[in-house]
Amino acid sequence: MKILNELIEVMKPFQYGFPDQDGSNMIESNSLKYDRDFARFYYLQTPEELALSQCGVCWDQVEFERDFLEKRGVSVETYFVCTYDGDNLPSHTFLVVEENHQFYWFEHSWGEYKGICKYDSLKNLLSDVKKKFIDSHSASLDAYTFVYRYDKPQFHISCMDFYKHAERGSLMKLNEPFYFYHLAPKDASITTGLYSLAYMYRHKLFDLFDKATEKYRARIVGEWNTKYRGRNETSLTREEIMDALISFRGEYGSEYIYFFRYPPKKSLGERMAKILENKIILRINIQDEEVQKGIQDIFYGYEGSCSDGKLLDKEYYLNVGEEEYFSKYDDSLEMNFVTLNHIAISFQDGFCPITFLEQEK
Repeated sequence: MKILNELIEVMKPFQYGFPDQDGSNMIESNSLKYDRDFARFYYLQTPEELALSQCGVCWDQVEFERDFLEKRGVSVETYFVCTYDGDNLPSHTFLVVEENHQFYWFEHSWGEYKGICKYDSLKNLLSDVKKKFIDSHSASLDAYTFVYRYDKPQFHISCMDFYKHAERGSLMKLNEPFYFYHLAPKDASITTGLYSLAYMYRHKLFDLFDKATEKYRARIVGEWNTKYRGRNETSLTREEIMDALISFRGEYGSEYIYFFRYPPKKSLGERMAKILENKIILRINIQDEEVQKGIQDIFYGYEGSCSDGKLLDKEYYLNVGEEEYFSKYDDSLEMNFVTLNHIAISFQDGFCPITFLEQEK
């Protein structure tokens, strides 16, 4: 688009950074202050202020781009991509223009990709920018990266207020689905979602809690290496059961809800067929961005559900086929599910909302 090339020329003098009090680029004149205190001193510049300072971060530059194009009758959309990795929150903003069913990524502040890139769909554009952003940052395996479409913000807002503004925008669904499955009793009330043991305990749902923890009592006093080993299982209090789960399974031990990679089926054996008569199968897409926002932790488990087995990871579940997944299932075992590798998910507030789930037909 000709107008985008004009904008590239207009912005040629602009530098990435932020103006210091004397007008110099703080990245060059006082890099320590820039890195250490950015969240304290930053404010979103107006297009006029950026035109004078010729120095701004991507957030500032995108607002200059928006102003320039909209004043010339060009409709734009602006996007915010951010990786959530504990306290580390690298982010980037960029601008998109559509013309004749083609989508253009206009980039000025990200030096490596400065210029104009054309795509045949918005999803392809956003997915490509997201991948490039992820590849350019070293994040932990537990980090999530989200893309939001956001509207024009107020000027002179702070760093944290800009984050909040962008996150109030529309969360873009870009990930390929990755499904896991949970068995729930047919007679259970799951109109609101799935409860973890921690949720049941905190909300005094003791009938549910006692029923759900019955299967753990013998294991806590027998198999698990906790301070309760050797105790009479009937003497365990609810508080002790909670403590044992956390002691044995870690910080989120009482908050985990468990999911299989593939839905168990009646053809696995008589015991499984009998179990499934009284169950419904619920499906969750752990790649769905809204679901990811609600996840605190995922533990991918051990091979054969044994802590002496191989520690599994996401790649295992991505690559394992259905036949291989069920190959070690043993229907003769009373605890038949332990031979099916499964993941444990801790959700915000210990609760998996029904909106995260779909019932298998």
